[in-house]
Amino acid sequence: MMSFTKRELEAIALLQPVTASANVNAVDMDALIARAHQARSAYFHSLMSAAAAKIAAAYKTRRDYSKAVSTLHAMSNRELADIGLSRGEIETAVRGHMPAKVTLAQKIAGKLAPLAQGYADWRSRRQGYAQLMAMDLRQLSDIGLTRGEIEAAVAGKGSLANDNVALAANNNASGRQVS
Repeated sequence: MMSFTKRELEAIALLQPVTASANVNAVDMDALIARAHQARSAYFHSLMSAAAAKIAAAYKTRRDYSKAVSTLHAMSNRELADIGLSRGEIETAVRGHMPAKVTLAQKIAGKLAPLAQGYADWRSRRQGYAQLMAMDLRQLSDIGLTRGEIEAAVAGKGSLANDNVALAANNNASGRQVS
């Protein structure tokens, strides 16, 4: 039988409210201790039940895994090849961590993808260059470019000489024109 400390007994005594008809000085400690023992037993029973359930679930999972592995090992190499497995892949396939097989076409596509993206970028820059070169000087000036800056603008390199940050010579700091 487990014993309780004085502090635990005081906490147990606070669990049962005292009614007005009962004698305030008389607390049935034996009944409270019995209730505390029942509550503690119920708590430990729930802990043990949960642990037993986890152990049983782990045992069932392990048994199912072993059964699946032995069934696959009993198959011939041809049967395994029909479902896309080799003998060395049985354990990982049963656990569910089977890596995806990369086909030759996927490998080639992976190598060609950067080349295709580079070609698409080059075509886009070339079309942008052609469109900007087709503009006249006034249109280029409206977007803040000169003919000499078109190539740098299309390539996205550096800052442009005509960045339009400086105020015109005939304006003061407030932006009004000085006469």
